[in-house]
Amino acid sequence: MSVPSSFVRPTTRPDEIHRLLTDVERYNPSNTVLLEDYLARQCANPDSTSNHDLMANLALLKLYQFNPEMLDLDVIRRILAKALISAIPADFNLCLYLLTDEICKDANIAKLLALRESLERAQFVKFWRDMYDPEDEEEESVVDGIAGFDNGLRKLILAEITATYQKIPLASVQDMVNLDEEAVLRLAKENGWAVDGSVVTLPVKNEVKASVISENVKFEQLTKMVSAANDI
Repeated sequence: MSVPSSFVRPTTRPDEIHRLLTDVERYNPSNTVLLEDYLARQCANPDSTSNHDLMANLALLKLYQFNPEMLDLDVIRRILAKALISAIPADFNLCLYLLTDEICKDANIAKLLALRESLERAQFVKFWRDMYDPEDEEEESVVDGIAGFDNGLRKLILAEITATYQKIPLASVQDMVNLDEEAVLRLAKENGWAVDGSVVTLPVKNEVKASVISENVKFEQLTKMVSAANDI
């Protein structure tokens, strides 16, 4: 089974962008507008499995790093929001490494960092509450303009529930995915979960069986290994 990677070319990446990213001139400031337009197309695509191009978004953040006068905080907000619902947990941190402390003090960026912490701690109820806080003074949500954000996030949460629980109260699932009972019952059916009254039972995954691996090491090889260890 192949390991998912955010550096594999997405099927939705245009040839023009692919040539740009693999060219020695990829950090030419003139490429900034092209990458910003491409990000807008990613954000407009509601399919969370194909609408995130980390390599392109990192290149854009790098261009901002080299050319701070071109920096757009709203673009950075959208890049982080996209990374937040990536199936690859490291994507968000890779973006974060290219941001200065000053950028991270921006209200929207700081809120996304706090939301990321809630996700890492599996505090899903807190995540939804904080993201759609009615007392938030900001008129727009930090995920505005990200098509399919909620559903993309729910996919991550459902995967976490599947990996963690065998039985869980239906009400808890409702809170975790921020949906009413009817919607959760539909999700349960789609995912092959059994619902008995107020309890959801998840399929038991195949158990990992222990195996014994033996190696035959010749005496000559063993003496070389011991000698090498003594030399360290």
